[in-house]
Amino acid sequence: MHVPCSKAWTRVVTLAFLFVGSEVASSEFAKGDPIEEGWGAWEHGLSYFGDFKYPPEFSNFDYANPDAPKGGTLVRSFASSFNHFTPFLAKGVSAPGVSVIGSMTLYDSLLWTSADEVGVFYGNLAERISISDDSTKVRMRLRKETRWHDGVPVTARDIKFSFEHIRDNASLGVKSAYLSLKQVDVVSEREVMFTYHYPVNKNAMMALGKVGMLPEHYWRELDSSKTTTVPPLSSGPYRVGKFELGKFIEFERVPNYWGKDLGIHKGRHNFDKLRFDVYRDATIQREAIRKGLLDVFVETSASQWVTGYNIATREAGLLQLQEHAFKQYVGALSALAFNLTRERYQDVRVREALTLAFDLDWMNSIVHYDVYAKPQSYFHGTFLAATGLPSPDELAILEPFRDQLPERVFTEPPFAESSVAQLSGRAALIRAQTLLAEAGWQMRDGQLVDAAGEPFEIEFLVNTKALERWLLPYLEKLRQLGIAGAIRLLDTAQYLNMRRENRNEAAFGSLAISFPPNQELPAYFASSSGGFANFARLSSPVVDELIEEIMNTRNRQELASACRALDRVLWWQFYFIPVRVIETARMVMWNKFRRPDVIAPYNSGWPDTWWRDEARADRVHQALGLDETRDD
Repeated sequence: MHVPCSKAWTRVVTLAFLFVGSEVASSEFAKGDPIEEGWGAWEHGLSYFGDFKYPPEFSNFDYANPDAPKGGTLVRSFASSFNHFTPFLAKGVSAPGVSVIGSMTLYDSLLWTSADEVGVFYGNLAERISISDDSTKVRMRLRKETRWHDGVPVTARDIKFSFEHIRDNASLGVKSAYLSLKQVDVVSEREVMFTYHYPVNKNAMMALGKVGMLPEHYWRELDSSKTTTVPPLSSGPYRVGKFELGKFIEFERVPNYWGKDLGIHKGRHNFDKLRFDVYRDATIQREAIRKGLLDVFVETSASQWVTGYNIATREAGLLQLQEHAFKQYVGALSALAFNLTRERYQDVRVREALTLAFDLDWMNSIVHYDVYAKPQSYFHGTFLAATGLPSPDELAILEPFRDQLPERVFTEPPFAESSVAQLSGRAALIRAQTLLAEAGWQMRDGQLVDAAGEPFEIEFLVNTKALERWLLPYLEKLRQLGIAGAIRLLDTAQYLNMRRENRNEAAFGSLAISFPPNQELPAYFASSSGGFANFARLSSPVVDELIEEIMNTRNRQELASACRALDRVLWWQFYFIPVRVIETARMVMWNKFRRPDVIAPYNSGWPDTWWRDEARADRVHQALGLDETRDD
């Protein structure tokens, strides 16, 4: 998502989300309309690099089985107790199924991503897309067959309403992804036009397809700014079935789903029911999967992955441990950040000292069985990662900011090759002590204090026991530096509220970035994003400019240089401590399912392209003494 240049920054932030919607025309359109002057050809999708693997009206993705059988229930866990169904609200805990990132459930998006291409989205609600020659406008024509579950057609007014709802009610992180969007116009019943404040690239335009669209006619008499426990009208392959707040929710497949015969959907959405049972504690979730109450469990504990499932059902091939690729996202699955609105963390020496004290190598080796890869970039494992010294292209981007950046950005490699990463154990703590002393902190009676005698204390906010395991060894290192650390474990609702209201000092968060990078960059790092996503409360004119540079790129080389420049700045300013990278998801699964023969290189397809095998499921149930009935 493009972020404004420094001169226009104040103006655009002030105008953020000042969408102006107006009905410009009401005429119908027909396939094969002539291309208008100032506009590009109508395409069946958006491609960052310009190429499409699949032609218009393609039958199905190669990695989906169009003949996959439908049926059965998939039971998974949900780690928090949801309390409402209103999409995109910056309050409460919404039910699963709202987001279309990764899997489409309740709501359709304008576009849908391809799992065997990089940076390619195909039309979903949108049948055709055209971009203005100056890259400031995008027109989308909706498919005639689109329908809400009440049979009412999806129209351009629904699209306009959806983005206005995000503008008015979403969290700052979601809003920041659309700051560049100036205006949404209803051209006709089935054509909508998006206008940007300034030229943007296709990657920014793809963000238009990453959120579910909402029915304007349903919400017209309701208040979309408030939570509701009534399942709203939706359009996707599933609708809400039975549910009980705090306990479970079921989604029922819609047999006459309008999009079931589209190439992007053929062979997907194969389960008749998707069920989420609420288990707030991971230990209880593990017991549920072992007993067969869950079909699949994502194991986040390295020790449990290595040692926790050596049981008879696994030896018999009934319980399986599988790793699933989700390479459409890169970066840090988990990172630790200190709240930059607190004065002490505004000193880069303090942030570097805290980074040195976090002995990730020791934790990975001793605590986590060497299961996790060490983060080597904010774009880990891709050609966007910075290595060695800056290239001439990177220097051209960084040079205007030399007086605002540490010299090491220009003279040292980042991450594993850096002088900081070379230090460990006692040497790292000695260097950390020196940096803290330079920043004005002194040791008195075993306690680190500032000039006024105030102690250095840190409260870490967490909402899962798993995060505690990362922090306990860290607290011991901090204690050796004279810093008193404490862990505050909260339920999900309290945790979200404290994060949103800027009442936390240190917290873990995700820095998962789509590949190629998209709307997540401003959400995580831009000054305009002061909400949940920007959990460091980062506000840096340099970072803002570099995000703008990335969002303005037009080819692979420009994108690589701009991302590597940002990579160096984020590392040497120590805004975050990357802890875990996006890698394969480690899943414990009962052997009840089958998948297509072709596996996409960037996404395993789970669960969208998988289906239930009744013979396998019967064997598992017989071994466990289970049947298909459930006591809800």
